Amino acid sequence: MRTQSTSHRLSRTTVASCLTIGLAACLTSSPVTAASWLVHDASAFATAAAALQPGDEIVLADGTWTDARLLLKGQGTAAAPIVLRAQTPGKVILSGASDLRLAGSYLQVSNLVFRNGYTPGDAVVAFRESSKAVASHSRVTGLVIDDYSNPDGSDQDYWVSLYGSNNRLDHSQLRGKTNAGPTVVVVRDAVQGLDNQHRIDHNWFGPRPALGVNGGETIRVGTSDTSLSDSNSTVENNWFEGCDGETEIVSNKSGGNTFRGNVFYRSAGALTLRHGNGNRVIDNLFLGDDKAGTGGVRIINADQTVSNNYFERLAGSSNRSALAVMDAQANPPLSGYAPVVNATISRNTFVDVAKISFGVGHDEAKGIVVAASNSHFSGNLIVNRTSKNPPNAASSLAGIAFSNNVQSPQASSVFPGGVSSANIALQLAASGLWVPATALPAIGADPALAMTPREQTGVDWYPKVGEVALSRTSTGVDR
Repeated sequence: MRTQSTSHRLSRTTVASCLTIGLAACLTSSPVTAASWLVHDASAFATAAAALQPGDEIVLADGTWTDARLLLKGQGTAAAPIVLRAQTPGKVILSGASDLRLAGSYLQVSNLVFRNGYTPGDAVVAFRESSKAVASHSRVTGLVIDDYSNPDGSDQDYWVSLYGSNNRLDHSQLRGKTNAGPTVVVVRDAVQGLDNQHRIDHNWFGPRPALGVNGGETIRVGTSDTSLSDSNSTVENNWFEGCDGETEIVSNKSGGNTFRGNVFYRSAGALTLRHGNGNRVIDNLFLGDDKAGTGGVRIINADQTVSNNYFERLAGSSNRSALAVMDAQANPPLSGYAPVVNATISRNTFVDVAKISFGVGHDEAKGIVVAASNSHFSGNLIVNRTSKNPPNAASSLAGIAFSNNVQSPQASSVFPGGVSSANIALQLAASGLWVPATALPAIGADPALAMTPREQTGVDWYPKVGEVALSRTSTGVDR
């Protein structure tokens, strides 16, 4: 274990040189070198963390850390980040009333496990110390949070809260949250950051049971009060497995975000563009396995793009339809329903889904009567190999231009045109997804669209206890 004085950090090589040339000369001329500490308790951690410098590393010793409240704070650099890691992945368990906060820049945390307890604060892992001390350019990877829930289901907390900008949560797995509050949340305000540019990728979000009320999201990006500004964050290549917390598996409440390459497997809910404009939902897979309540994408607000996605065996309806295009209020408050304007819904494939719904939420009494306008539904493929005919509309479709779409075996009378009838035979591609046996140029999702492998999400040293064993069809991972 290396030690640190109040003003200089000395490596073993530097100490040996000091004995030869004299301490005074050494302190004047020696370069500062990175230090590494192996710490065994919270007190030793606090000592090591008191004055961290670029390149420094704190290693938590293997074992169970009970009621450990850790703050990693400092200013690293891109070339020399400040590191906090487990001595051995999976062998450092934070339990009881433990939590972790990050503040500063270029901080990296890896391979910690939280279980057998719940956070004593508002988050298990927070990218901030306070509203005026947030993290930026920082990364948490290999994090496991397993059934670390407050036993009082109404007591709200987050498992990971991202503040600041340019932070990343990746290759982590979070499973079993049972109390109120999103599992992962991007918190936005003028003080703690609006142009976030966060990245949430390659995580495995395991089963979350239905909460019964709002507040059971797996990811929420922003809130309604700041939703007209852009977060510019990316959520990509994650698995959402059995995420049944509420209707909004992902609740987008800001603009400029990208949701790409994610797999939603047997999750009862939908990716919901609740507030904010100019978001992109591209290259995602929604695999329902005919599980009740499984949905796809719900569209609200302006300039949304839903393109090159694959939807299969989704059993949900209304807000949980494979595609739900909402009606809106004419002059909504920030927390209301803003009109769908200039939406692009293109090159998506729908296989054996229960519902594709337009005018969702239409309610004369509540003033939710404004249908989508200046929008486009083009190049989509709808195939049902059962008697189901999924399209339905509760309001006018005059504001949506339909073109170059195909429905098999018969185009629904709901559509005003722009949808051709055809008998489409499907075959399994190497990806495990259904594609037309005969190519349909510019129709449906790209036949080369592939699933983010489950084993490439989360960590490989901790089990994924999910819903794969419950599969009742040949959907997704069982192929």
